[in-house]
Amino acid sequence: MIRWLFGFLVLGSGLLVACGAAPVTSTPTATPDPVAQGREVFLRVCAECHGQNGEGYANELAAPALDASEHAWHHPDQQIRDWIANGKLGLGREMPALGDQLAEVEIEAVITYLHTLWTPEQLATQQDITNRYGPQAGDGDG
Repeated sequence: MIRWLFGFLVLGSGLLVACGAAPVTSTPTATPDPVAQGREVFLRVCAECHGQNGEGYANELAAPALDASEHAWHHPDQQIRDWIANGKLGLGREMPALGDQLAEVEIEAVITYLHTLWTPEQLATQQDITNRYGPQAGDGDG
């Protein structure tokens, strides 16, 4: 009887170890595609003034195009980030500050999305300007 009880306990605890000791795995959270996230934020926050595809408006909003048709690609990422977060004065118009509405990751995603609106040549030039402009946000130097 004791032998049977001992065997049962050993077998039972083995099953508990086998079942209970297995690591609990969770499904990893997918990292959002920054372009898709940037387009979603752009459509939700920016398109009202800059157009659904960044084409801009020549109406009372007078928001410039952000696509390849105008000169948005002449500006470094750091400057675009600052304008999104802190707003920008313009000629008779003002872009509101959005830093209190958008997380840094959303701002970065919008910038990544804007990159897709430019020709490869424009993007290469813009990235060169960005690299020469100065430290990226979060580098501790600016």
